[in-house]
Amino acid sequence: MSNGLSEILRPKTFEEFVGQEHLLGQGALLRISIEQNQLFSAILAGPPGTGKSSVLQLIRNYTDYEIYQLNAAFTSVEEIKKLEHYAYNVRGIKKILIFIDEIHRFNRKQQDVFLPGVEAGVYVLYGTTTESPEHTINPALLSRCRVLRFRRLSNEDLSKILEKAVNHTGIRVSESSKAYLINSSNGDARFLLNSYELLSNIAKTQGKDVIDDAVLNMYLGEGYTKYTDKEHYNLASAFIKSIRGSDPDAALYYMMRMIEGGEDPRFIARRLVILASEDVGLADPFAFVLATATSQAVESVGLPECIINLSECVIYLALAPKSNSSYEAVMKAQQLAQKTMNLPVPRHLLNVENSGYKYPHSYGGFIKQTYMPKQITERIYIPKNIAKEAKLAEVYKKLWKERFPSESQDGKKEVDKGGAQRENF
Repeated sequence: MSNGLSEILRPKTFEEFVGQEHLLGQGALLRISIEQNQLFSAILAGPPGTGKSSVLQLIRNYTDYEIYQLNAAFTSVEEIKKLEHYAYNVRGIKKILIFIDEIHRFNRKQQDVFLPGVEAGVYVLYGTTTESPEHTINPALLSRCRVLRFRRLSNEDLSKILEKAVNHTGIRVSESSKAYLINSSNGDARFLLNSYELLSNIAKTQGKDVIDDAVLNMYLGEGYTKYTDKEHYNLASAFIKSIRGSDPDAALYYMMRMIEGGEDPRFIARRLVILASEDVGLADPFAFVLATATSQAVESVGLPECIINLSECVIYLALAPKSNSSYEAVMKAQQLAQKTMNLPVPRHLLNVENSGYKYPHSYGGFIKQTYMPKQITERIYIPKNIAKEAKLAEVYKKLWKERFPSESQDGKKEVDKGGAQRENF
């Protein structure tokens, strides 16, 4: 077993474990099963360096299971059969855990070897994978195991892990070097610690107790550029504003500045998903579909190939028509809701008998009835006559006139039959 920093700092207690609170936090399912010494067969799925194998150390420290750790890349079906035979012989005497790293490397037919033992409960199977279990694990085996999904570590998680490494080695990290290490690790703690360990050794050869820009330059060559938190926010701002301003050239330039600086491409993808709704919006609803698909592609493909996915999305969003009407509408709705939280819902909208509610489908899909509390007079959604939203504006205008035919055409407010004042479209 390697005695590198990633092994030395492997968590030995729940308190030392960083990230995956949904699985190992207080009261979480996996933690409870370990604390109660009652494991269940599971597939531990998630990106590399997120703590899947580290769970094994917790099991060693908190349970009395006899553990057999194997790697599917170097393990034969015959070895599994021998372990299963042993597990049958000690059933009721010992608890057996077979821990298979990279279980997806067994093909689906080979995975059948686990079915009898898991089905009979003679041993517990833990299989780790960086692939999608639904695509790589035998459905019969998958149905007998719980899938535990490990999430990519956040920059805050990585910062905590890096702090532990610094405390252990005594080799400090400058702010710019810290930003590079965290952003370039892309949520992978193992990559972070291996990079830090290598840089620490370079620093020591130079007689330094700090990883600074000079050390990074030796490691990365001329390609290194400082990427501080300030640069992160400045470039992100320029990136978003360039897309909003319909300049694909500037947007791609700032995107590559961020990526070359070690930015997590998932951050860029998340910003694109937000922008697709906030700035393109209903002028081109497909923009949101493309941005969401791009985010999924970045998650599954990773660097460097995902740059192509990001580029396609950036160009499309930059050149798409822009409308922020949905963003303005939800902000207005939020403010209105905060001011009127105590208003009762109109009776005809309550789920009670004889409320007076008219079912639209019984009237051809639309019925002239109001839905707002009568005290609210403001219109929230104001459509814009831009690209595809112009069609929505026409539909909205028609429905508005159908719902409030008594309103004047001069833009003034009038009282409808329910007593509520409404603005003309």
